[in-house]
Amino acid sequence: MRLVFRLLTLYILFLIQSAVSRPQIDLVILGLIIFTLHDSMVYALTLSAWCGILLGLVNPVHFGFHIFTLTLIAFGTNNIRRFIYKYRSYFIIIIILALLIKYILILIFIGAHQSFWHWLLSVIIILILSIPLENLIIRIFYPYSPSGAHT
Repeated sequence: MRLVFRLLTLYILFLIQSAVSRPQIDLVILGLIIFTLHDSMVYALTLSAWCGILLGLVNPVHFGFHIFTLTLIAFGTNNIRRFIYKYRSYFIIIIILALLIKYILILIFIGAHQSFWHWLLSVIIILILSIPLENLIIRIFYPYSPSGAHT
């Protein structure tokens, strides 16, 4: 049941992301990173595949690209969380790295669909939304652990 609520939360973030056309805000990646930092590897990979399928349905030409990219981001985030996820500044660095990896992979495999300045604007918006969204998700999904982190 816990997994279903996480899938529904990511689906709601996907719907919000799809409704906003410009600037492109990666709410799905933000939600995925928050869940990946607090859940097990199985949940992280399941959630990343779900998010990849949702994003792939919007752009079916590059269907597998989103699954690959988000699975790579979730796998990397879940593996490095025990080493660096201690303070909010590391959370921000993880978000910036994930968005940078996605941007570089889009440039390499798909071609540039947005300029660097549009990408930078979307990163700034995501960083502004990251702390409040993380606090909200931690209060909803992880209320019993003292630090908010679920191991």
